[in-house]
Amino acid sequence: MNLNDLANIGQVIGAVAVVVSLIYVALQIRQNTNAVRSAAAQVVHEHFASWFHLLANDAELSQIAVNGLRDYFSRSETEKARFIAMFMAFLSYSQNAFLKWREKMLEPPLWIGWELLIMNLVSSPGGKEFWKERGYLFGEEFRRHVEDDLMKRTPHPDAMPMGAFSIGRRAE
Repeated sequence: MNLNDLANIGQVIGAVAVVVSLIYVALQIRQNTNAVRSAAAQVVHEHFASWFHLLANDAELSQIAVNGLRDYFSRSETEKARFIAMFMAFLSYSQNAFLKWREKMLEPPLWIGWELLIMNLVSSPGGKEFWKERGYLFGEEFRRHVEDDLMKRTPHPDAMPMGAFSIGRRAE
């Protein structure tokens, strides 16, 4: 075996090493991407869970939420202010979830559940009134999704915002 043959073997070994390194890097990137997606999903769920816990632990705020979703404009000044704060938090979390879903950081099956919840709340009478007054505060892409998709869908027959009143069209 001469020096040329050894050089060729060295090039083959080097090429194989590069391919193995690229495969390893690809696997590491995939693993990292999965970890980032999992963390994004966890944050989205924690935001919504904290919002629900806030309502569950405050009977007065829960009643304000239900009343505001029924009829936003008839609330007292104080009730309206509390409803705005509560619903802005929910819609901010919703926009965040929407953006994570669009960035493919939130799996479609997870997004669908939150999307239906968003649809139920913004499709309620008070949700529609709120959105007309304050929808401009959200990003254009989320606004279009809410206005051109969610608010135009027919609610599920069992849709009941906050479990309090029906917005569905169940034939009984």
